Amino acid sequence: MKKYFSLAYWFGVMLLMSFVFTSVVDGYSKALLLAIMFLPGALLAKYLMQDLSFENKRKGILHSICLAVSTLLTEYLCIIFTSFYLFKLFPENLPDLIFNPVLIWLLLAAFIALERVIEHYLIKTVPPDEYITFISDRKKVSVKVVSILLVESRDSEVLIQMTDQTVYRTKMKISQWESVLDDRFIRVHRSYIINKNHITHQTSNEITLGDRTIEISRKYRESFRKLIPGNPA
Repeated sequence: MKKYFSLAYWFGVMLLMSFVFTSVVDGYSKALLLAIMFLPGALLAKYLMQDLSFENKRKGILHSICLAVSTLLTEYLCIIFTSFYLFKLFPENLPDLIFNPVLIWLLLAAFIALERVIEHYLIKTVPPDEYITFISDRKKVSVKVVSILLVESRDSEVLIQMTDQTVYRTKMKISQWESVLDDRFIRVHRSYIINKNHITHQTSNEITLGDRTIEISRKYRESFRKLIPGNPA
C-alpha cells in the first residue's frame, strides 16, 4: 500500500510541477522534462530526512545544512543538465525563478510534508494487509504479517523471524521491508525492524521479543520513545 501510494504521489507531484513550469518555459514538453528533473532532488531530500535527528543538536543542525546543500546542488545540476543537453539552453537563458533556493526548499518541504500527512491518514483508514508475499530460497512465500516477530539484516541476506520460531531467508533489503511493512513495525537498529505488538519487555536501550533481546541504537531511540507508550525516558 505504502509503496504504490508513494509512486502515485510523486507522479502527481511531477505533473503538478510541469504545469507550474509552463509559466516560465516555452512548451509543455520542456516543462514536463524540467519537472522530471525536479524529482531526484525531492527524493534525495525525502531519503535523507529519514535519518535526520536532533537528539544531538549540533549534529542535527550540521546534517540539516548538508541536506539543504546537497539537495539544492542536485536540483541545480539536474536542471542545468536537462536544459543544456535537451534544449541547448545555458543557465543565463533560464528564468531566475527556477534557481531560487528558497523556492526550491519550500517546495520540497511542502511536498514531503504533504506526503507524510496523507500517508499517515491512509494508514489509519485503510485496514492493514493480512498477508505479505516474498521470495525465500527461490520460492514464493506468503506469511501472516501479524506473525512476523522481527526482520533482521545479516550480511548479504535478510532473515524474517516468525513468532513460531520459523526463519525465512530473503535477498529483499531491510530498507525495502521498512517501506512495505505497516505501522505495526518499527525500525530500532540499522539491522532490525521489530513488531511492536510482540514486545514483552523494554528499557530505554533494549527491547525483548520472545527470547530475543535487541539493542535500540542511538539513532532510533528518539522515534522509539515517541511511538511506544510506556517506554522509560
